[in-house]
Amino acid sequence: MPPHHRSTPALSGTAAACALGLLAACGGSGDTGAKVAKDSAGRSEISVTYPTNVSNVPLHIALKKGYFKEAGLSVKAEPDLGSGSTIEAIVGGQVNMAWANTVGGLTAYSKGMGVSLVAITDTARHGNQQVLVSKKSSARELADLKGKKLAVLAPTTVCILNVRSALKAQGLPTDTITFTPVSPPEHANVLSSGEVAATCTSEPFRTQMIQKLGARSVFDTDSGDLKGYPVGGYLVTSAFAKAHPKEITAFRTALSKATRYANTHPEEVRELLPTFTGTDADVAADVVINRYLENQDAATVRPLVGRVAKAMRAYGLADEPIDVSGYFADGR
Repeated sequence: MPPHHRSTPALSGTAAACALGLLAACGGSGDTGAKVAKDSAGRSEISVTYPTNVSNVPLHIALKKGYFKEAGLSVKAEPDLGSGSTIEAIVGGQVNMAWANTVGGLTAYSKGMGVSLVAITDTARHGNQQVLVSKKSSARELADLKGKKLAVLAPTTVCILNVRSALKAQGLPTDTITFTPVSPPEHANVLSSGEVAATCTSEPFRTQMIQKLGARSVFDTDSGDLKGYPVGGYLVTSAFAKAHPKEITAFRTALSKATRYANTHPEEVRELLPTFTGTDADVAADVVINRYLENQDAATVRPLVGRVAKAMRAYGLADEPIDVSGYFADGR
Protein backbone atom coordinates (compact mmCIF):
# COMPACT_ATOMS: atom_id res chain seq x y z
CA MET A 1 0.00 0.00 0.00
CA PRO A 2 1.71 3.20 -1.11
CA PRO A 3 1.77 6.14 1.29
CA HIS A 4 0.06 9.40 0.44
CA HIS A 5 3.35 11.22 0.89
CA ARG A 6 6.74 10.60 2.38
CA SER A 7 7.60 12.43 5.56
CA THR A 8 9.99 12.13 8.46
CA PRO A 9 8.46 9.79 11.03
CA ALA A 10 9.45 11.72 14.12
CA LEU A 11 8.85 15.34 15.00
CA SER A 12 11.20 17.91 13.56
CA GLY A 13 13.54 19.72 15.93
CA THR A 14 11.31 22.79 15.93
CA ALA A 15 8.16 20.74 16.53
CA ALA A 16 9.81 18.86 19.37
CA ALA A 17 10.93 22.11 20.95
CA CYS A 18 7.40 23.45 20.71
CA ALA A 19 5.98 20.29 22.23
CA LEU A 20 8.31 20.78 25.17
CA GLY A 21 7.21 24.40 25.60
CA LEU A 22 10.39 26.06 24.31
CA LEU A 23 8.61 29.05 22.85
CA ALA A 24 11.72 30.75 21.56
CA ALA A 25 12.41 27.80 19.29
CA CYS A 26 9.00 28.26 17.73
CA GLY A 27 9.22 32.00 17.23
CA GLY A 28 6.35 32.41 19.67
CA SER A 29 5.39 35.53 21.57
CA GLY A 30 2.55 36.86 23.64
CA ASP A 31 0.88 38.30 20.52
CA THR A 32 1.30 35.22 18.32
CA GLY A 33 -1.75 34.55 16.18
CA ALA A 34 -3.67 37.57 17.47
CA LYS A 35 -3.97 39.39 14.14
CA VAL A 36 -6.95 38.73 11.87
CA ALA A 37 -7.52 40.31 8.46
CA LYS A 38 -10.85 40.95 6.75
CA ASP A 39 -11.86 39.71 3.31
CA SER A 40 -13.60 41.87 0.69
CA ALA A 41 -16.98 41.05 2.22
CA GLY A 42 -15.84 42.11 5.68
CA ARG A 43 -15.57 38.58 7.07
CA SER A 44 -12.74 37.73 9.48
CA GLU A 45 -10.12 35.54 7.79
CA ILE A 46 -9.13 32.50 9.88
CA SER A 47 -6.44 30.01 8.85
CA VAL A 48 -6.72 26.43 10.16
CA THR A 49 -4.41 23.43 9.89
CA TYR A 50 -5.49 19.88 10.62
CA PRO A 51 -4.36 16.24 10.25
CA THR A 52 -6.24 14.17 7.68
CA ASN A 53 -8.44 12.11 9.98
CA VAL A 54 -12.11 11.38 10.62
CA SER A 55 -12.28 14.03 13.34
CA ASN A 56 -12.05 16.84 10.79
CA VAL A 57 -15.00 15.94 8.58
CA PRO A 58 -17.32 18.55 10.19
CA LEU A 59 -14.74 21.22 9.33
CA HIS A 60 -15.07 20.25 5.68
CA ILE A 61 -18.85 20.12 5.89
CA ALA A 62 -18.87 23.67 7.26
CA LEU A 63 -16.61 24.79 4.42
CA LYS A 64 -18.61 23.00 1.74
CA LYS A 65 -22.00 24.20 2.92
CA GLY A 66 -20.96 27.77 3.69
CA TYR A 67 -21.62 27.62 7.44
CA PHE A 68 -18.50 29.62 8.24
CA LYS A 69 -19.49 32.35 5.80
CA GLU A 70 -22.95 32.47 7.36
CA ALA A 71 -21.25 33.03 10.72
CA GLY A 72 -19.14 35.89 9.36
CA LEU A 73 -15.88 34.00 8.83
CA SER A 74 -13.67 33.33 5.85
CA VAL A 75 -11.91 30.08 6.80
CA LYS A 76 -8.90 28.73 4.93
CA ALA A 77 -8.11 25.15 5.94
CA GLU A 78 -4.94 23.30 4.96
CA PRO A 79 -3.89 19.77 5.95
CA ASP A 80 -0.86 19.19 8.14
CA LEU A 81 1.10 16.25 6.70
CA GLY A 82 3.60 15.91 9.49
CA SER A 83 3.57 13.83 12.63
CA GLY A 84 0.04 14.66 13.70
CA SER A 85 1.15 17.45 16.06
CA THR A 86 0.05 20.87 14.78
CA ILE A 87 0.40 22.92 17.96
CA GLU A 88 3.71 24.40 16.81
CA ALA A 89 1.85 25.97 13.86
CA ILE A 90 -0.23 28.24 16.09
CA VAL A 91 2.52 28.93 18.63
CA GLY A 92 4.88 29.83 15.80
CA GLY A 93 2.31 32.09 14.16
CA GLN A 94 1.97 30.14 10.90
CA VAL A 95 -1.81 29.75 11.34
CA ASN A 96 -4.53 31.06 13.62
CA MET A 97 -6.00 27.70 14.59
CA ALA A 98 -4.97 24.04 14.61
CA TRP A 99 -6.47 20.66 15.45
CA ALA A 100 -4.58 18.61 18.03
CA ASN A 101 -5.31 15.45 19.96
CA THR A 102 -6.56 16.08 23.48
CA VAL A 103 -3.41 14.88 25.25
CA GLY A 104 -1.18 16.99 22.99
CA GLY A 105 -3.29 20.07 23.60
CA LEU A 106 -3.35 19.60 27.36
CA THR A 107 0.40 19.00 27.41
CA ALA A 108 1.03 22.31 25.65
CA TYR A 109 -1.41 24.11 27.95
CA SER A 110 0.09 22.62 31.11
CA LYS A 111 3.60 23.65 30.05
CA GLY A 112 2.59 27.29 29.72
CA MET A 113 2.67 27.48 25.93
CA GLY A 114 -0.28 29.89 25.92
CA VAL A 115 -2.90 27.84 24.06
CA SER A 116 -6.68 27.77 24.45
CA LEU A 117 -9.28 25.24 23.36
CA VAL A 118 -11.94 26.41 20.93
CA ALA A 119 -13.89 23.19 20.44
CA ILE A 120 -13.71 19.42 20.90
CA THR A 121 -14.52 17.69 17.63
CA ASP A 122 -15.42 14.14 18.65
CA THR A 123 -15.45 11.45 21.30
CA ALA A 124 -14.13 7.92 20.80
CA ARG A 125 -16.13 5.04 19.42
CA HIS A 126 -14.94 1.42 19.66
CA GLY A 127 -12.97 0.53 16.55
CA ASN A 128 -11.86 4.01 15.53
CA GLN A 129 -8.35 3.76 16.99
CA GLN A 130 -6.59 0.46 17.62
CA VAL A 131 -3.20 -1.10 18.18
CA LEU A 132 -2.56 -3.08 15.00
CA VAL A 133 -0.05 -5.83 14.28
CA SER A 134 0.85 -7.42 10.96
CA LYS A 135 -0.95 -10.57 9.83
CA LYS A 136 2.27 -12.53 10.43
CA SER A 137 2.66 -11.36 14.02
CA SER A 138 2.24 -13.85 16.84
CA ALA A 139 0.98 -11.09 19.19
CA ARG A 140 -2.58 -11.48 20.44
CA GLU A 141 -2.67 -8.86 23.20
CA LEU A 142 -0.71 -5.88 24.52
CA ALA A 143 1.37 -8.04 26.84
CA ASP A 144 2.78 -9.81 23.78
CA LEU A 145 4.40 -6.52 22.71
CA LYS A 146 6.65 -6.42 25.77
CA GLY A 147 10.05 -4.94 24.91
CA LYS A 148 8.93 -3.98 21.41
CA LYS A 149 8.22 -0.74 19.52
CA LEU A 150 4.75 0.67 19.02
CA ALA A 151 4.26 3.47 16.48
CA VAL A 152 2.05 6.28 17.79
CA LEU A 153 0.68 9.38 16.11
CA ALA A 154 2.64 11.89 18.18
CA PRO A 155 4.89 12.10 21.28
CA THR A 156 1.86 13.14 23.33
CA THR A 157 -1.30 11.30 22.34
CA VAL A 158 -4.22 9.55 23.96
CA CYS A 159 -3.01 6.19 22.64
CA ILE A 160 0.02 6.31 24.94
CA LEU A 161 -2.31 7.15 27.81
CA ASN A 162 -4.69 4.27 27.07
CA VAL A 163 -1.94 1.72 26.48
CA ARG A 164 -0.26 2.64 29.78
CA SER A 165 -3.62 2.39 31.52
CA ALA A 166 -4.21 -1.09 30.08
CA LEU A 167 -0.70 -2.27 30.96
CA LYS A 168 -1.11 -1.10 34.55
CA ALA A 169 -4.47 -2.88 34.76
CA GLN A 170 -2.69 -6.08 33.71
CA GLY A 171 -0.03 -5.60 36.38
CA LEU A 172 2.67 -4.69 33.88
CA PRO A 173 5.10 -1.73 34.03
CA THR A 174 3.87 1.20 31.94
CA ASP A 175 7.23 1.31 30.13
CA THR A 176 6.85 -2.30 28.96
CA ILE A 177 6.30 -1.01 25.41
CA THR A 178 8.44 1.61 23.64
CA PHE A 179 6.46 4.37 21.91
CA THR A 180 7.81 5.70 18.60
CA PRO A 181 6.21 8.80 16.98
CA VAL A 182 5.44 8.18 13.31
CA SER A 183 3.44 10.26 10.83
CA PRO A 184 -0.05 8.72 10.45
CA PRO A 185 0.18 7.88 6.72
CA GLU A 186 3.53 6.16 7.37
CA HIS A 187 2.12 3.63 9.83
CA ALA A 188 1.51 1.12 7.06
CA ASN A 189 5.10 1.42 5.86
CA VAL A 190 6.76 0.97 9.26
CA LEU A 191 4.53 -1.96 10.16
CA SER A 192 4.96 -3.82 6.87
CA SER A 193 8.74 -3.21 6.89
CA GLY A 194 9.10 -4.50 10.43
CA GLU A 195 10.50 -1.23 11.79
CA VAL A 196 7.91 -1.50 14.56
CA ALA A 197 6.03 -4.46 16.02
CA ALA A 198 2.71 -2.61 16.08
CA THR A 199 1.05 0.71 15.34
CA CYS A 200 -1.61 2.67 17.20
CA THR A 201 -3.63 3.87 14.24
CA SER A 202 -6.88 5.80 13.85
CA GLU A 203 -9.31 6.14 10.97
CA PRO A 204 -9.15 6.18 8.01
CA PHE A 205 -5.66 4.64 8.11
CA ARG A 206 -6.79 1.86 10.48
CA THR A 207 -9.28 0.48 7.95
CA GLN A 208 -6.83 1.00 5.11
CA MET A 209 -4.18 -1.11 6.87
CA ILE A 210 -6.68 -3.84 7.71
CA GLN A 211 -7.95 -4.01 4.12
CA LYS A 212 -4.64 -3.68 2.29
CA LEU A 213 -2.17 -5.31 4.69
CA GLY A 214 -4.31 -7.76 6.58
CA ALA A 215 -3.38 -6.01 9.84
CA ARG A 216 -5.37 -6.96 12.92
CA SER A 217 -6.14 -5.40 16.27
CA VAL A 218 -4.73 -6.49 19.62
CA PHE A 219 -6.12 -3.53 21.60
CA ASP A 220 -8.81 -0.86 21.25
CA THR A 221 -8.17 2.53 22.85
CA ASP A 222 -11.87 3.03 23.57
CA SER A 223 -11.69 0.92 26.70
CA GLY A 224 -11.05 0.99 30.42
CA ASP A 225 -11.31 4.20 32.43
CA LEU A 226 -10.96 6.35 29.30
CA LYS A 227 -13.81 4.84 27.32
CA GLY A 228 -15.53 7.54 25.25
CA TYR A 229 -12.58 9.93 25.64
CA PRO A 230 -12.51 13.26 23.75
CA VAL A 231 -10.32 12.63 20.71
CA GLY A 232 -9.15 16.15 19.91
CA GLY A 233 -10.14 19.65 18.98
CA TYR A 234 -9.18 23.06 17.67
CA LEU A 235 -6.70 25.27 19.50
CA VAL A 236 -5.67 28.91 19.23
CA THR A 237 -3.12 30.92 21.16
CA SER A 238 -4.41 32.56 24.31
CA ALA A 239 -3.61 35.90 22.68
CA PHE A 240 -5.90 35.08 19.77
CA ALA A 241 -8.68 33.95 22.08
CA LYS A 242 -8.46 37.16 24.10
CA ALA A 243 -8.38 39.41 21.04
CA HIS A 244 -11.11 37.66 19.04
CA PRO A 245 -13.94 36.29 21.22
CA LYS A 246 -16.51 36.98 18.48
CA GLU A 247 -14.54 34.90 16.00
CA ILE A 248 -14.28 32.09 18.56
CA THR A 249 -18.05 32.08 19.03
CA ALA A 250 -18.66 32.27 15.27
CA PHE A 251 -16.37 29.30 14.64
CA ARG A 252 -18.11 27.23 17.33
CA THR A 253 -21.53 28.12 15.92
CA ALA A 254 -20.60 27.04 12.40
CA LEU A 255 -18.80 23.91 13.57
CA SER A 256 -21.73 22.85 15.79
CA LYS A 257 -24.09 23.21 12.84
CA ALA A 258 -21.77 21.09 10.69
CA THR A 259 -21.41 18.55 13.50
CA ARG A 260 -25.16 18.09 13.80
CA TYR A 261 -25.30 17.56 10.06
CA ALA A 262 -22.48 15.01 10.19
CA ASN A 263 -24.16 13.03 12.96
CA THR A 264 -27.38 12.78 10.96
CA HIS A 265 -25.77 12.19 7.54
CA PRO A 266 -23.07 9.51 8.03
CA GLU A 267 -23.15 8.66 4.34
CA GLU A 268 -21.92 12.16 3.51
CA VAL A 269 -19.16 11.81 6.10
CA ARG A 270 -17.94 8.78 4.18
CA GLU A 271 -18.25 10.61 0.86
CA LEU A 272 -16.13 13.51 2.12
CA LEU A 273 -13.31 11.43 3.60
CA PRO A 274 -11.59 10.59 0.27
CA THR A 275 -11.61 14.26 -0.74
CA PHE A 276 -9.13 15.32 1.94
CA THR A 277 -7.56 12.10 3.25
CA GLY A 278 -6.66 10.45 -0.06
CA THR A 279 -8.28 7.18 0.98
CA ASP A 280 -10.32 5.08 -1.44
CA ALA A 281 -14.11 5.00 -1.37
CA ASP A 282 -14.07 1.34 -0.34
CA VAL A 283 -11.97 2.26 2.69
CA ALA A 284 -14.25 5.17 3.57
CA ALA A 285 -17.25 2.83 3.39
CA ASP A 286 -15.87 0.74 6.27
CA VAL A 287 -14.33 3.31 8.62
CA VAL A 288 -15.61 3.63 12.18
CA ILE A 289 -16.95 7.15 12.63
CA ASN A 290 -16.58 8.74 16.06
CA ARG A 291 -19.35 10.58 17.86
CA TYR A 292 -19.10 14.24 16.83
CA LEU A 293 -19.64 16.60 19.76
CA GLU A 294 -22.47 19.01 19.05
CA ASN A 295 -22.59 20.92 22.34
CA GLN A 296 -19.51 23.13 22.75
CA ASP A 297 -20.38 24.97 25.95
CA ALA A 298 -17.89 24.98 28.80
CA ALA A 299 -20.12 22.86 31.06
CA THR A 300 -19.92 20.05 28.49
CA VAL A 301 -16.32 20.37 27.37
CA ARG A 302 -14.49 20.95 30.68
CA PRO A 303 -15.49 17.62 32.31
CA LEU A 304 -14.40 15.77 29.16
CA VAL A 305 -10.92 17.27 29.06
CA GLY A 306 -10.71 17.16 32.84
CA ARG A 307 -11.05 13.38 32.78
CA VAL A 308 -8.13 13.13 30.35
CA ALA A 309 -6.07 15.56 32.44
CA LYS A 310 -6.51 13.38 35.53
CA ALA A 311 -5.49 10.28 33.58
CA MET A 312 -2.40 12.06 32.26
CA ARG A 313 -1.27 12.65 35.81
CA ALA A 314 -2.12 9.10 36.87
CA TYR A 315 -0.21 7.45 34.03
CA GLY A 316 2.88 9.63 33.88
CA LEU A 317 2.07 12.01 31.03
CA ALA A 318 1.92 15.02 33.35
CA ASP A 319 4.34 15.84 36.18
CA GLU A 320 1.74 17.82 38.11
CA PRO A 321 -2.08 17.95 38.24
CA ILE A 322 -3.52 19.96 35.35
CA ASP A 323 -6.09 22.63 36.21
CA VAL A 324 -8.26 22.86 33.07
CA SER A 325 -10.37 25.79 34.31
CA GLY A 326 -8.46 28.28 32.16
CA TYR A 327 -8.10 26.07 29.10
CA PHE A 328 -11.45 26.69 27.41
CA ALA A 329 -11.44 29.86 25.29
CA ASP A 330 -14.06 32.45 26.16
CA GLY A 331 -16.32 33.72 23.42
CA ARG A 332 -19.14 36.19 23.17
